[in-house]
Amino acid sequence: MEKKKQWEIVSVSALVFVFLIFASLNLGSVEMPSSYWQPSKAGVADVVTFDFGSVQQVKELYIFVGDANRTKLDVYGDNDEFLSSYDNNPAEHVHFCSWERINLGQRSTNSIKFVFGPESRGKIGEIIAISTDNKKIAPVNVRGEAATRLVDEQSAIKLPITQRYGAYFDEMYFVRTAQEHLNLEEPYESTHPPLGKLIIALGILCCGMNPLGWRIVGVIAAAVMIPILFLFGKRMFKSSVAGFFAAFLLTFEFMHFSLARLATGEIYILFFTLLIFYFAFDYFSKQEDGAKKGASLFISIILIGLCFAVKWTAAFSLIAILILLLISNIRTRKPIFSDYKIVFAALCVFAAIYIATYIPYMFSGMGHALFDIHRVPLYLKYISEYLAVGNVSITPPAPLTVFDSQLGMFGYHATINATHPFSSPWWSWPLMLKPLWVYSNSWDTMISSIVLMGNPAIWWGSIPALVLIAAKLVRDKIRRERADFVLLFILIPFLLLWLPYILISRILFIYHFAPEVPFMILAITYWLNRLWQDHSHRHEKKIVVNRILVISFLILTAILFLLFYPVLSGYPVSYEYKESLCWLSSWIF
Repeated sequence: MEKKKQWEIVSVSALVFVFLIFASLNLGSVEMPSSYWQPSKAGVADVVTFDFGSVQQVKELYIFVGDANRTKLDVYGDNDEFLSSYDNNPAEHVHFCSWERINLGQRSTNSIKFVFGPESRGKIGEIIAISTDNKKIAPVNVRGEAATRLVDEQSAIKLPITQRYGAYFDEMYFVRTAQEHLNLEEPYESTHPPLGKLIIALGILCCGMNPLGWRIVGVIAAAVMIPILFLFGKRMFKSSVAGFFAAFLLTFEFMHFSLARLATGEIYILFFTLLIFYFAFDYFSKQEDGAKKGASLFISIILIGLCFAVKWTAAFSLIAILILLLISNIRTRKPIFSDYKIVFAALCVFAAIYIATYIPYMFSGMGHALFDIHRVPLYLKYISEYLAVGNVSITPPAPLTVFDSQLGMFGYHATINATHPFSSPWWSWPLMLKPLWVYSNSWDTMISSIVLMGNPAIWWGSIPALVLIAAKLVRDKIRRERADFVLLFILIPFLLLWLPYILISRILFIYHFAPEVPFMILAITYWLNRLWQDHSHRHEKKIVVNRILVISFLILTAILFLLFYPVLSGYPVSYEYKESLCWLSSWIF
């Protein structure tokens, strides 16, 4: 094996290893409450009492909510002193496989009584009482029908309780639906296509219904992206050093890291987007060189189908590919529609893949057909009403077909008027004005917190990098020089994956910007590689200075990752340390 190949394999493998080490720490437990207690009869209040055997200083309770049914309870101390209450009414909140915290202040009590309301039907895996010195208080006696199930797995949970032991943020929707797909039950989350949930279900199938199981595939996908981006950068800039720069930056990119550890669809959107444009670039670069092979374009569009089956925003990638195809054909003086056979065939496979992801849905619950021709008048009324007044109030009768599900998805996203304190407008994302705070739990002076944001070196550094690329393309146009297709391939997808959000009126979050991460990295890599390879100056000192600048930027990227690691991973740190990372007043986590 050539030394160059050995260097590439060793360096990229080292980056993957480093990423996996950091991503695996505090990722998720394989132990989760497995025995559940549930109120005995609907419409009847249940009472459970924990007897501690002596007076204890109880600060708080943690309740593991095992399903999405309602859990409503009141908490009492000695002499029926009211301490607190809890209600996860599904009409207002969604909780699934999550630890819910009930703050009691600092109460001195010999026992705690839980009174579950008649409407309470939720399954509870465990209840843990925490003392004022942050230790578990084990009851010596538990009274109530089958209530020992509430305390039979205390040893499986290690303090402090963090996201390691349960679902958080939108995981509650995705994990619940993934499990329902495995059980061929009626899926809960239907506002996005099924593939993201099916991929999460694969992890659960392999590793069990636990936090590690539902997050592991995302971490693997994120790790695989590192060598893919290496190959992408190497191919794009014809330099293995440039490929290493790109892979290094992705290894220490915040959004890529945090989404890998969050069981939602975003990491798979990022993964498929990278593959889409990797194969697209392979096709366009061959076309620029006069080759006529279309397999890479075919694969690229099929990958858009997979991405589309996770979220419809993959349509932006298809638009970008078609526009790049148009530009490439004009540049190479080919007929504009010369690739229509490849595109049409790939779109047919695209459609087949999308429909295939609904097979578990069709076999679940009541059983769902693909389409109901008898509902065509209703569909036409639905579409005409939306076009006329922007209203989608028509609901097809059950059971819903797969086509009905598409109308439901469109209606949900077209008319959603929800608000969120950490939503952010599209134009603010590159500036990182409002990161998305997705998890927090604190005790004494320590806090476990998770935020979705980008690495400042990469996100802020990409702004001048992209502006300079655009300026270079404009300059080449003015000089009537042939534009560098590599620069077009960086800038056009970046803009077309981002700017369509101008037209979207629903609330948006910074994670919607995640698919642009590879293009931000490639833009920075372009300039780093130019600095590294710049031998236009004969002075050795100038070359050394350039390379010191490149290495310094890479080191800065890694240092920032280490600095922010606790708030990217939920690793407990002091409150003061967490606050020291809030560089802008709008950075709240």
